[in-house]
Amino acid sequence: MESKEFANSRNAAEITLNKIGSYDELNALTEKEGDERFSRKTRELWKEFAVSGVMAYDEESGGRKLQPYTDLDGRTTIELLEKAGIDASDIKYIKPGTVEEGRINFDTGDKLGVSYDKETDTAIFDHHTSENKTITSSAEIMYNVLADLKLLERSESLDRTVDFVTKMDNRLIPQAEFLRSGKTIIGVQRHLDFNKLLSYFTKHESPLDELTPEEFEDYGLREVAENQQKIVDDAMKKMESMASEGKVVETEYGKILINEGNELRVGASAAYVKYDGIVNFTPDKSFAVTLKEKNIDSEKIREKLGDKFQGKIIREKMWIYNDQEPLKIDLTELIECLK
Repeated sequence: MESKEFANSRNAAEITLNKIGSYDELNALTEKEGDERFSRKTRELWKEFAVSGVMAYDEESGGRKLQPYTDLDGRTTIELLEKAGIDASDIKYIKPGTVEEGRINFDTGDKLGVSYDKETDTAIFDHHTSENKTITSSAEIMYNVLADLKLLERSESLDRTVDFVTKMDNRLIPQAEFLRSGKTIIGVQRHLDFNKLLSYFTKHESPLDELTPEEFEDYGLREVAENQQKIVDDAMKKMESMASEGKVVETEYGKILINEGNELRVGASAAYVKYDGIVNFTPDKSFAVTLKEKNIDSEKIREKLGDKFQGKIIREKMWIYNDQEPLKIDLTELIECLK
């Protein structure tokens, strides 16, 4: 039985092979020359991409709206493509979980690994399936594929960078690190471009290392770090206030913070320091339930709600709904499902 990683690289190679007008373009006298021709054609033919955008809170509508940017996992995947010599400038930001036909989609699509449909010329690099219990990221999947196809050379600094992205995306960084995130790469990574992030992991093995004053200056992060520490302090005060207002509920999953209307703007990053999960809720429009450790009992929830069930459960840790159809349940019913 072939490994998942080998299957991913084989499926990714199909993207190039299916786009080539004639296999004669790959004919070569040596294996090395053949690999070089394949790499050249891949760089030439991989052109149109799609990545999951961010569903951010929109104050005007009071709900969540698709924004034309992506998260750390998506950004890193784009940068890995560029580092491999592939022009990723033609990129479309799409709703998480959806697929843009005719493009190479990543960090979206509800698939594990790489899949390719020759008929529609649609590829998916993703890790967001409900059944997936594998700890990975779209960046890690793309990194392995690019290395296997000899489009990118592995290095220790790249390994560390991709490992960091995977841990951040799967919330595997110790939750208490949020409290000192103004002093480490964890809290300021979104303000670093890929090359600076790579530079950090050339000098550091761990994202838990505190940055020196010189590094803050070199990376242009002094003000960012100060702002991050303020975000931390404000979030902890806000959670104390929310708890005193009865916005923490006991459930079968532990203590859950109820964040209605984006009151706690940093969400799970702060909530996980003190609680077992968080419910982000926008009345009539959307919700997201995320748990720190325990798994969501999807069968129990579906049984309780029946025809009222909406959304999807991802990796047994997240239950999300943000579609066009209005919500069928209110916050009270949602909380009841968790008890």
